[in-house]
Amino acid sequence: MRLDYHMHTRLTDGVGEPRDYARVAIERGLDEIGCSDHAPLLDRDTDWTLKRSDLSTYVGWVREAQCEFPQLSIKLGLEVDYMPGSESWVRELAVMYPWDYFIGSVHFIGDFPVDRSAEDWKGQDVDERWRQYFDLWTQAAGSRLFDILAHPDLPKKFGHRSTIHGSAMYQRALRVVADAGATIEVSTAGLRKPCREIYPSEEFLRIARELNVPITLGSDAHLPQDVGADFDKAIAQAKACGYTQICRFTQRRRESVRF
Repeated sequence: MRLDYHMHTRLTDGVGEPRDYARVAIERGLDEIGCSDHAPLLDRDTDWTLKRSDLSTYVGWVREAQCEFPQLSIKLGLEVDYMPGSESWVRELAVMYPWDYFIGSVHFIGDFPVDRSAEDWKGQDVDERWRQYFDLWTQAAGSRLFDILAHPDLPKKFGHRSTIHGSAMYQRALRVVADAGATIEVSTAGLRKPCREIYPSEEFLRIARELNVPITLGSDAHLPQDVGADFDKAIAQAKACGYTQICRFTQRRRESVRF
């Protein structure tokens, strides 16, 4: 089974609507997709997240795509930024609609944008930023608010690598994921970024497999043509790390299926 659980519409920082992504998914032989636009933030509107008033439109678009393409399983999800103090807002979101899954992600360390621009990283203490990022990512997992944790090693996007953090940091984070019963995303988006590497790295994924942390797949598509992009490479890496199954979700309930 092939599925892609990570894509964004023009209501946020993507292009097109769920029906546009569905067409490409069918052309590429995917069995299931999930729309996961950026959820509204607790205390501000941005040009890359849904506004609260957009939620009904977004859900309506997904429902329309489900009716238009009955041959394709289309799930209703959200990518929800984790920010300490916003937990009650995530719980509020969770009961608004019959979501199939929530993806938890970290894009900001305080006011510092992890993945906006290479310019933002100039003059930064890269090792410290990696440590701070994984502290937040681990908190997100430990909150038990999310079904999937997104792009685990996002700070490498522009090629910045930690020189002192590595397997020990990954193990600590992944033990929390395992204890929370959550899933991690294997994302091909990094192959389209300056780092030219799948999120997460093979080292990270091997540790995840040792700890029996399940995986799902995502392209983080912001353009319809990126749906399912490079999934042969993602599946090959997952298999090389010992995985034979991926996870799918229905109304926040997980099921394991073979590749």
